[in-house]
Amino acid sequence: MPDVLPLLSTHSGRWAAIVLVLADVLALASIWHSRAHSPKTKVLWSAIVALLPVLGALGWFALGKGRSVRRA
Repeated sequence: MPDVLPLLSTHSGRWAAIVLVLADVLALASIWHSRAHSPKTKVLWSAIVALLPVLGALGWFALGKGRSVRRA
């Protein structure tokens, strides 16, 4: 029977998958614990992380986390 996910059949592939899932979980936790962002912004960032796991988490830590929303 052929391996459906050959990347996950190696130790390095398994570790990479674990690291990616952990990065996404940490990004989502960071998003929802942020006091500087509105609920709409949190939902948007959460969707980005869910739909683009690698880029979403990197984007949050690089662009979103340190920025606050200006409230009028």
